[in-house]
Amino acid sequence: MARKMRVKTYKQSAVNTVILVIAVFLLIYLAVQFSRNFSTQISTQRTQIVTDTDYAYLDGYVFRDETILTTPQGAIVNYLVRDGEKVGVSQAYAEIYLPSGLSSDEVADKQSELLSLSLRINLMDTGLSLGNSISDLGEINEAISRSYYSYIDAALDGDLAVAEKQGETLLSSLVNYSVATGGEKSQSDSAALKSQRDQLLDSLNSAPQTLVSEQSFNFFYSIDGYESIYSSQKLKDSSAEEIKAMITANPEEPNDNSIGKKANTQKWYLVVPAPESTYIDFVEGGVYQVSFSDGGDVSINMTLEKICVSDEDQDHAYMLLSSFDLSVSSDFARHQNIKIFLGDCTGYRIPKGALHKVNGTDGVFILVGNTVEFRRVTVIGNGNGYYIVNTYEADAQEGRVNDTPYLYVNDLIITSGNDLYDGKILE
Repeated sequence: MARKMRVKTYKQSAVNTVILVIAVFLLIYLAVQFSRNFSTQISTQRTQIVTDTDYAYLDGYVFRDETILTTPQGAIVNYLVRDGEKVGVSQAYAEIYLPSGLSSDEVADKQSELLSLSLRINLMDTGLSLGNSISDLGEINEAISRSYYSYIDAALDGDLAVAEKQGETLLSSLVNYSVATGGEKSQSDSAALKSQRDQLLDSLNSAPQTLVSEQSFNFFYSIDGYESIYSSQKLKDSSAEEIKAMITANPEEPNDNSIGKKANTQKWYLVVPAPESTYIDFVEGGVYQVSFSDGGDVSINMTLEKICVSDEDQDHAYMLLSSFDLSVSSDFARHQNIKIFLGDCTGYRIPKGALHKVNGTDGVFILVGNTVEFRRVTVIGNGNGYYIVNTYEADAQEGRVNDTPYLYVNDLIITSGNDLYDGKILE
């Protein structure tokens, strides 16, 4: 009689349990392997020496010692000097015509035409007197390009005062280009403009009254209503609160009889509001390089005469910088966007995420072969997303070198990575 075979069976629930346990162990194993692999994924960069330039970006307000000049109602002015030109003692600077039988609109039209002719003649004669040649074309083209883009930027920003000044600079550069590339034609153009001006003056049927200076000054054609408000004479004894009231005041209504203004002294001031975090870095009596973004990026050295701190708000002050170069500010609008050079910072540039503190010491991790090592650094500056740290040579000169190895040029800085420590070996 044949034996009956016995077949061993397992419950489905037990089989499912075994499969689940195996799957969990596999997931744990894969997670551990992935974590190990991920921790060894690092980013690096070579240590290089850079020079970082530090600026303070602020607003400035132009103050001058100015006097408005006036003439009788209905007068037409023929300017004998250029706008902003320095007038010597006993020098004629303008002619006053008092024509009869002209309406106020006709007087305004003739004055506008005469002023336009005078400006074009001055620009033309200035270009001719400079003797620009073909060799100057590179510089002239740069001036055209710079003033053109400054004009466009000012116009788009809605700053019409700056746009007007940049437009005049652009026109002057174009005249210089014309002179450099066709002097003879430029001379004939100048003569034609002068003939038009003389004919206009003859048509007024009025004997001119010549204005002669009693003392030297710089003469400006236009006024802006801030002459008595932005007065440098008022700055000497003004408090921070009084200065704030000046720079926030509205301009006065122009006098219809004004023919221009004179700057009585060459010295002018730039009033710069600044928070404590900024003005604390400045020293009274110090000389600083100031760049004027709205003035064609011209840069001059100015002396910081005084820092007026508000009694009501110690966190804010007004810095009073001065210059004796009035010709620089002659084309400036009252309000200026400026930057003040604070200094250069030379060292190694490292990302902020690469800086670590180990046992109270600032430093970075570097990769030497496949080994992580710690290098000490001394932070001397910072920017947007990075630090500037001392070079090894600078740190040695300052006596900061000790037993902790210092960062060198061309070291391979680890900029990102997990679980970093000195002596770690990467697989």
